[in-house]
Amino acid sequence: MLVLSRADLERLLDPPSVIAAVETAFREAAAGRATALPRAVLPMAKDKLFLGMVSLLPRRRALGAKLITVMAGNRARGLPTVHASYLLSDPETGAPLAFMEAGFLTALRTGAASALAARLLARPDARRITCFGAGVQAEQQLRCLHAVLPMERVQVVGRDAERARAFASRMREMLGVPVEATTDRRVAVRQADVVTCSTTAARPVFAGRDLPAGVHVDAVGAFRPATREIDTEGVRRAYVVVDTYEGAWEEAGDLLIPIKARVITRRHVKAELGEVVTRKKPGRVSTEQITLFKSVGWAPEDAVTARLAYDRAMAQGVGTEVPR
Repeated sequence: MLVLSRADLERLLDPPSVIAAVETAFREAAAGRATALPRAVLPMAKDKLFLGMVSLLPRRRALGAKLITVMAGNRARGLPTVHASYLLSDPETGAPLAFMEAGFLTALRTGAASALAARLLARPDARRITCFGAGVQAEQQLRCLHAVLPMERVQVVGRDAERARAFASRMREMLGVPVEATTDRRVAVRQADVVTCSTTAARPVFAGRDLPAGVHVDAVGAFRPATREIDTEGVRRAYVVVDTYEGAWEEAGDLLIPIKARVITRRHVKAELGEVVTRKKPGRVSTEQITLFKSVGWAPEDAVTARLAYDRAMAQGVGTEVPR
């Protein structure tokens, strides 16, 4: 069995290839060839969760399981909020193929799904990005968006101003475009072509009334029924696409809260991303339309990304072999 560290995965995986892999997962799902169990969630204490995600894509030779811990208090300890590990197995024999660090894998595949959605839902000329969040996930959101949009400027909004400035400086160097931190979230939203949200916030991070015509929003941070990053007005104004209906109805507080308040119904959610990828449902239909991609995470994204990493590792001689 091959063991792959985070450093190995950073060497093996890049945004364009993971975006392509995630797109194949959504195509497989639309064709009925992807199987995933509902996410298992074990609450441990306040702001602490243990999660399990299992999926199979036979045609992609991807069978695997991911275990994740989400510890909101880890930031104060100087530790990542999310720790994760992935076990990839052979769907023909059941033999374990690889065990890999999955915090980076999760962040990159989540960013890749958002970038895929942006490619389909944002205006093709979208150049100005407003980023809520200044952590590991925000970095991958911007890296992946940079791969699909003609990015010209990024404004970063974070609850810790010093951390947001440090993040902006690092992303400026990484992306090669102007990236600045700001505390004026209202102006940052009003000036955006794309708003990306990848925070640990439990309540909305901006006012939906401030969204300009033609903007695209992706929201990936909240994944529990009682938490959200987008307020009711923002959801009400948007053409909404989700990663999966099943996940949205179970976990997407951004949608479940306004549904419970009877401001919208489930019919307000127009499509799954796989339906837009395969053109069974439309994406953006006008330059003035506000679009929203709401993601809570989907296990086949992990499976295809893990398989990509394993195949590349075997071809390049990366990783550590251990006896089974």
